Formats: sequence, structure tokens, C-alpha cells
Amino acid sequence: MRTVAATLPARRPWQAAMPIGLALAAAVTYAAISIYRHDHFGSNAFDLGVQDQAVWGYSQLAIIPNTVEMIGNLLGDHFHPILMTVAPLYWIWNDARVLLIVQAALLAAAGIPIFWWTRAQLGLTAAIAVEIAYLIFWGLLSGVVFDFHHIAFAIPALSFALYGVLTRNNRLFWAMLVVALLTRENVALTFAALGLYLAVVQHRWQLGLLVMGVCLSWFVAVVEIIMPAIAGGPYRHWTYDALGNGPVSALLHAIRHPVSSVALLFNNPIKLKLWGGLLGAWLFLPIASPIFLVAIPSLLERLWSSNPALWSASFDYSMLIAPILAFASVDTIRRIRSLLADRLSGFAPTALALGTVVAGAVVTFGLVQPLAELDTYVSGRQVAAINSCLSVIPASASVSASNTLLPHLSHRRSIYLLTTRTDADYIAIDLATYLDHFFPGEQAQIRATIKQALAGDYGVGCSIGTTVVLQRGGGTQQLSPDMAAFLASS
Repeated sequence: MRTVAATLPARRPWQAAMPIGLALAAAVTYAAISIYRHDHFGSNAFDLGVQDQAVWGYSQLAIIPNTVEMIGNLLGDHFHPILMTVAPLYWIWNDARVLLIVQAALLAAAGIPIFWWTRAQLGLTAAIAVEIAYLIFWGLLSGVVFDFHHIAFAIPALSFALYGVLTRNNRLFWAMLVVALLTRENVALTFAALGLYLAVVQHRWQLGLLVMGVCLSWFVAVVEIIMPAIAGGPYRHWTYDALGNGPVSALLHAIRHPVSSVALLFNNPIKLKLWGGLLGAWLFLPIASPIFLVAIPSLLERLWSSNPALWSASFDYSMLIAPILAFASVDTIRRIRSLLADRLSGFAPTALALGTVVAGAVVTFGLVQPLAELDTYVSGRQVAAINSCLSVIPASASVSASNTLLPHLSHRRSIYLLTTRTDADYIAIDLATYLDHFFPGEQAQIRATIKQALAGDYGVGCSIGTTVVLQRGGGTQQLSPDMAAFLASS
């Protein structure tokens, strides 16, 4: 009698390598996009400059005050000790672009377990399609074109954890849980929801309740004890004014007023567009799967917030939910297949999987268009001029810099966003990198900063085109015609 293994078709080497190849291609693409953006001064003080200074400090074997965020220890702002694992890479290449490469690899790697589980459930073609759909998902690309964020570590941790739960690989799950809890404080809530899935859907009650207890206890300890002790004050990211002034009052409000609390998730056109973008990219398949339960904490965190930025399709806010939507889509397709007649059960799942690629491409490249900004950065000629001026700043000097220059100067103990400090050794400003997106009154503020510095003890260390570097107690160059015209305007 033949064994079960003997009756199964052997996997060819290229099939085993396929998910890694797709992930590698995506990682290279993500890294190229991020590095191009950074090199052309599209990256920002928040978040790249903030986290680069912290990791640079770790690479010096020190926890230094974060002078961009203006906090003594960045762990008091968000709890992400996982960033310490990146520090040794700075010993190889001491550059902020290391973070961008790490993020690219992390986001792409999360596609591998999605492929594995899809292949087991739906076959090879569907697995290729769903991994591609994940890799082109607009939520990932929006994060790629907005600097580096520590939440990137949670994406593969969640993806491999989901795979561990669905294949009942507890060792893999617990390992990923440890990684996730060191990534960011609120990720614990997503894993608590995964514990709820274990208990309610898989009926593994003991494991599920244990996971929920660990995650919720960790979240409370970090938010109420550890972070306040580090920061010297209460947790400062509470933006849920419509629910209450703290987690307990918010929970009570949601229990007492469930209808209005649910309505709060849909009470704005921007929120409705976000729902459509998240689900439409996956043909609305995720909502028919109990795996979607795991996405609820992430959705509530964003849509209950009074901060409109969290409702946006931009930034890193839609990265964490990406693997959940992928796994949930596959689960729904698997359930649909079980309801179909034999003649359709082989074709329909593959067609639906391919449909997620088409839908994802339409939403990503036709509607959200996160890569559109790549055409808006400064030219290569302007990049050369800016870099030429920044090169006059010594590595040990304190610097006050405009937003997009700051992440190119953040490997130092004292680096400030322009106007937060007026006594730095150097002031570095470029006008072109604002891309005409000045906040109201910002041009006047920059103009006043330059004039006050020149009226004091600063001289011009370098001025080319729209760039100026002012040196305290030195600098004998003249302002460029562009900067002189800017100062003369009103």
C-alpha cells in the first residue's frame, strides 16, 4: 500500500523557490523606490529622521536623547526595542538608507507564508496570484513611499504568526508573538484578536485565552507603566475624544453606546473611501472570513480616532492589516470552493485569486496611486547642489535643519527640526524640497529664521541655488541669487 506522500505530486525546485523569488523582486523594488525618494530629498524628519537618530545611537551602544522628537528616550514615545536589532547593520554601512532596505525586506518577506498557505489550500497558480496581490497592495506601497516605520517589523511577524495559527504550528506562533510585542505597543491588541480567533474559531480555548491574557497584560503594562516611566509622563497618543479621555472610559462608552460607536467608523467620506480601498483591493472577500476578526483592532484604532491622518490612505497606517486581508481572502475563496459543483471548484478559486491581482492593481495604480509622488522630487542637479552644501557640516556639529534635509543629517547627537532650536552650530535649509507645500505662514517663518541668524552671529557657510547652510561664528560666502530673492520677497 502506497503512503499518502507517495501519491502526492513532487514539488519542483522552482516551485519551492517561487515565493522567495517574488519576495526578493519586491524587496529590491521597494528598496529602490525608498532610496530614490530619500536621495532626492523626499524623506522626512518624521519618521525617518526620528528613527534613524535612535538606531544610530544604538549603534554607538547608547540610548541617546532624541532631539528630533524632543524626548529623552524614544521608547517613551512608542515602545519598539526591536529597533535595537538593526544597530549592528550600521557598523557595516552607517547610513539612514539601511533602514529603508530593512523595511523593504521585512514587507516583502511577509508574502512568503501567504504563498505557502494559499498553495496548500488553492494550488500553485492561486498562490502566485495572491502573493503578487499582497506585494502590490496600496497599503504597503503607501508605507514604502513614506520613510521608515518600526511597524514594518510587525508585518512579517503577523504574517508568519497567522500561518502558524492556521497550520497549528504553535512554536512558530509563539516566536512571532515575542517579535511582535517588541515592535510597537498597539500590536499587542492585534495579537489579542488572534488569540480570540484561536479560541472562538479554532476552539483552542486554553491557547486562545492564554494569548489574549498575555497580550492584554503586556499592552496595559507597557502603556500604563513602562512607557510613562521612560517618558516621565502619561502615554501621549490618545486621540479618541469622541469615546472618552482614556481606554477605560472608551471601553465603557462603546459598551453603553454600541450603535453610535459603530456609526463612528463610517461617519466621514474619507473613512468610507478607506473602507472601499482596503476591501475593494481584495474583491471584498475578507469580510466573509472569520480571519477578518484579527483586523478589527487595527480598524478601530484608526477609524475611532479623532486624528484625520489615521483615516488616510497615505503613510504606514495600512501596512499591518495587509497580511490579514490576504489570508482572509484566501480563506473565503476556500470556503466558496467547498460550495461549488465539481466542475467549478477547480476553476473558480484560481479565477478569484487572479481577480485579487486585477482589483489590487486597479485600486493601487488607478485610484490610490501611492507612487505618483515619485515624479515630484527635486532634480538631480538640485540634489548635487544640496549635497554640496550639506558636506560643509562637520559630523560632530549640532544642526537645525528643514524637514527633508534632517534625515540626511541625523547621525549625530544634536539634530533639530528647523525653528525648534535657535542656537545650533549650523542651520541647513532648502526651499525646493518643500515642493511648494508650505504650511500657512511657514515661508515667513523660514525667512525670519534666516534673517535673525544672519543678524546675529551666523555667517553663510554655503549657498547654492535654493540651499543655504548658515554657520555659527563663521562662514564668509554670499547668499545665492535665489536665496537673496527669497529673503527680499514678502
